Formats: sequence, structure tokens, C-alpha cells
Amino acid sequence: MDVLVSILWYAIPSIALYLLVAALVIGPRSARRPRYRVGQPWAHEPMWWTANPQGAQLAPAQDGHAVAGERGGARGSW
Repeated sequence: MDVLVSILWYAIPSIALYLLVAALVIGPRSARRPRYRVGQPWAHEPMWWTANPQGAQLAPAQDGHAVAGERGGARGSW
């Protein structure tokens, strides 16, 4: 078996397998809709959820949703 046949039998299928796995991992990420980034306006109704609002000393919301602010994302100063 010469070098060219060895490359065709061992290297090419291995490289193809790695490229297939990479395409299966990266492909769905690129097909998703754009993600929210901090600082961008939030286009959805704000919603806070807790399993036990009475235990967290929160007043229950009228419609089941607690609304606060128009922008999303975590903020802080260090």
C-alpha cells in the first residue's frame, strides 16, 4: 500500500467525519433567530415569575404577571 492509498483510506474519512460533526454542531446555531443583547430594546412584555409569591413577600399581580420596566438584561456596576 503506497502513501496515496493510505491517505485516501485513513485521512480523508477521518477529516470528513470531523467536518460532519462540526457541521452538525455549528449548523443549528447559524439557523436560529437573532439573540437578545444587553442594551437592545426589549420588544416583549416584561414578566417576572416566582413559584411562591407569598413566600417571597411579593404582591400577587392582577393578571398573573408582574411588570417592571421596559428594558431587559442584567445590569450592575463593579
